[in-house]
Amino acid sequence: MRSRAALRQQAGSAYLSMHIGPRMTVHVDRIEVQFGLAHDCIRACVYCSYIALRKSARPAWQSIMDMCYADAVITWNQLFGSDSQHAHWKGFTTLIPIPTGVPLKPFGREIICNYIGINEEQWSSYHTSMVRTRNNRLAHFDHRSPLADLPNLTWALHSAYIYRAWLLELLKGYRAQGYAIVIDETPGDMVLKMFEEQIAEVCI
Repeated sequence: MRSRAALRQQAGSAYLSMHIGPRMTVHVDRIEVQFGLAHDCIRACVYCSYIALRKSARPAWQSIMDMCYADAVITWNQLFGSDSQHAHWKGFTTLIPIPTGVPLKPFGREIICNYIGINEEQWSSYHTSMVRTRNNRLAHFDHRSPLADLPNLTWALHSAYIYRAWLLELLKGYRAQGYAIVIDETPGDMVLKMFEEQIAEVCI
């Protein structure tokens, strides 16, 4: 049985090393980063949507909804935005190839568009609007960028959801080939339900 460390080595060092001070090195597992960002994006989208539909009379929830929106856009961009993003899915999937014999298509626009039910031109337009929102409203501020241009989070949620599902199948493929990988196989619909229940407990 091969370990997760062996998977990292086989995949060309799928983790980052950060040096904190002269003696401490922290290894950041890129697999965990991908799942973490996907979960963060899904959670932020679910929270934001719930708060918007709940229309709580308590004024703090409007600000919390705005924070969830910003979190969703930022984490989505880390996974799907500019190719230069260190955590972008393109960089990760280059490091961790699909195991031989595993019937899994390479992740990309085709998978995203087929799942959402849109064409690539629509996805490109949405992608541009999400990157622009991140650049002009969140990471920086351009007063010329109108609020009316803020994109809806539905496709962000769906793209993060299908990417998480794809990641699970990838790791299952490695596990089937003998790698000792512990996988949280919670179904995607249960993840959505969990986040909905979390926000429903407090948003009144």
